[in-house]
Amino acid sequence: MKRESFNGGWQFCRGSGTALERTINGAKTPVPVTLPHDAMIRAARDPQTPTGNATGYYPAETVHYTKEFEWDDLSGAAYLEFEGIYHNTAVYVNACLAAQHYNGYTAFTVDISPFLKPGKNTVKVLVRNGVPSSRWYSGTGIYRDVWLLRAGSVHIAPNGVKITVAEADEEAAALLIQTTLVNRDARQRTLCLRHRIDDTEISAPVTLLAGETKTVSLRFTLEHPKLWSVDDPFLYDCKTALEGLDSEHTRFGVRTLSLDARRGLRINGEPIKLRGGCIHQDHGVIGAVEHRALTFRRIRKLKEAGYNAIRCAHFPTSRTVLEACDELGMLVMLELCDAWTAPKVDFDYSAHFLSHWKEDASAMVELAYNHPSVIFYSIGNEICEISDPREVQYGRQICDHIRALDPTRYLTNCVNPVLSLMDRIPELAVKAGADINSILNGNAEELARLMASREIGEPLEEAFSYLDVAGYNYATFRYEADAAQYPHRVMLGAECYPSALYENWKLCEKLPQLIGDFGWAAWDYLGEAGVGQHRYGEALEYDLYGAYPWRSAGCGDFDLIGDRRPVSYWRQIVWGLRKEPYLAVQDPAHYGEKQSPTRWGWSDALRSWNYRGYEGKPIVVEVYSDADEVELFDNGRSVGKQKTERCKALFDTVYEPGELTAINIRGGKNAEQDRLMTASDEVYLEQTDLGDGIIELSVKDKEGVLNPEAVLTITAETKGERTILGFGSADPKSEENYFDKTIQTWHGRALIVTRGDGDLKIEVQ
Repeated sequence: MKRESFNGGWQFCRGSGTALERTINGAKTPVPVTLPHDAMIRAARDPQTPTGNATGYYPAETVHYTKEFEWDDLSGAAYLEFEGIYHNTAVYVNACLAAQHYNGYTAFTVDISPFLKPGKNTVKVLVRNGVPSSRWYSGTGIYRDVWLLRAGSVHIAPNGVKITVAEADEEAAALLIQTTLVNRDARQRTLCLRHRIDDTEISAPVTLLAGETKTVSLRFTLEHPKLWSVDDPFLYDCKTALEGLDSEHTRFGVRTLSLDARRGLRINGEPIKLRGGCIHQDHGVIGAVEHRALTFRRIRKLKEAGYNAIRCAHFPTSRTVLEACDELGMLVMLELCDAWTAPKVDFDYSAHFLSHWKEDASAMVELAYNHPSVIFYSIGNEICEISDPREVQYGRQICDHIRALDPTRYLTNCVNPVLSLMDRIPELAVKAGADINSILNGNAEELARLMASREIGEPLEEAFSYLDVAGYNYATFRYEADAAQYPHRVMLGAECYPSALYENWKLCEKLPQLIGDFGWAAWDYLGEAGVGQHRYGEALEYDLYGAYPWRSAGCGDFDLIGDRRPVSYWRQIVWGLRKEPYLAVQDPAHYGEKQSPTRWGWSDALRSWNYRGYEGKPIVVEVYSDADEVELFDNGRSVGKQKTERCKALFDTVYEPGELTAINIRGGKNAEQDRLMTASDEVYLEQTDLGDGIIELSVKDKEGVLNPEAVLTITAETKGERTILGFGSADPKSEENYFDKTIQTWHGRALIVTRGDGDLKIEVQ
């Protein structure tokens, strides 16, 4: 099947574009766009938008896209493959409704053959983003790639080759290759189907009846295979041919999975603990637009920071993400949805769950099938109704359906015990002998005792019983209790507070059935504005969200533009992957004030020793280290030694520009060290061109030291066919949009992403 990009030549317009709308409101002028395209990121933010902080105050709306194209051969087959449209989509070809698709994250293919005519054809895509439809920034429009698939009347179906690794070791791998073939001819055809991997080939004759679609299975033995793993992500290429009529190339990896409560998770027979993080899909300055180079950059950075697994929350991710994880060696948990029957916002997935969950689960499995990086399917996130004896049955149905399609991967559900049992907490507290008034008044110890009790565990037994792995959200208090009460249960920290990693990881090392931890979040994201904000003084525990102009969550090991935050280095040390200490410094403007980050936040510490105006004033230095003791030096003068607690030590000192040094003390002797320098006020803008239109901008002095305190105003101009996709900083509260030509740096950094050929000129004003 010939696959062609269908991203160019589109016209975009806000509104539905119907005749009635044009009559009432007048015709709107369309603008040319190249896909992928996110209409939401280009809209003006509004503090009063009904989507509010959920989308970062970006509005949701109805939009449409049109494209004209030529077609001259009606004898074959033509499909349009949409990798992702958000959401409630209708596809029209030559004014005829060709398909509808409600999910905003799953790919779908439209057979447009019946609607084509010789010469000029028109496709229109109508996108109706309900208000509100999401708890996070979703984007609006055709935000992933679109492909035109051409084939003859007899062909391999779109995404029609599936490769299953039945068995594998160093001597041989037993593969099952399933190929779906389509015969649109009015006559029977007998053809040769052939698969080739490296120098090994297998073939067989296949008879297709007139008008038949058939799936053909062939067993293939691969001698002395090279196994895929996170440390050596080797991929094979399977070349499939249908007797000169059609062909496909399929990339896949050979690896085995095993799981039990005594030995935990093993890949190719080797035990592994998941150092995981949750991510959303947006890329910050370009919104939800899928961008291959940015995706690979993200996965590469996460891998370098110590992650070996990501959870794509709370929806199926893109093909590009899985290709990056395959190539770079990152394990993946795909997730079906954020809601079943009970809505979390008015127009979320619950509006379509009953009628479309099976279709969407099938699409998720089809996306994952040939990707060795995918090892888990999650059937939901914090589904509140799973403790109900009737509603919990949906989970069993979903699991049965997915296992029928793909029995090779493991199933989980990301369960928050508190949310799942919220309506029953008073009743369960009485049964457990807990003081409900104390709990309601915020007694954390009493709540934790209740949450670890048998009374909380029993209502969730059925929901966990049909899973391969019990996913726990924010439930550290249940790990040891459930390991004892349910000795056959394999557990996973599916979503965890960043500050809880130390305790969680100790439990992962202690309990073989606890196979890993996924922190929220690995990368900051648009929407859920302010959920990770840092506050001072007394703050209500559940006063989470930020008022306008907050637009990002403000949490994550990496910020919106991909710069590592201090918490990331602490995490790496807790995981045992970094021996050097790491220096970060709290904001002296708030010295002595109580720090009140949300549970998804961290301290206000930055990697900076530039605080002009605070010379001689008190300041707190944070040192992250796995050594028992750390010594801090300020310009060569010892500030003192501190015992570390939870891989962290705090030093109260006085700010003086110069050099700050932290030294690990192991066995009474100096060991690894970290150094932080004051950057000069004489700075320049360093431009690091990563290719593919991505340029990282950093404010540095002549010695190459980053100056987070210096703020530069930058302008960018493009010429020719080059356009700015996104230009901005990681500032979670900036009122700048991401398509202006002038922005300011934040914490010494900014990012520009462009598309197309032509010149780019970046200047400091």
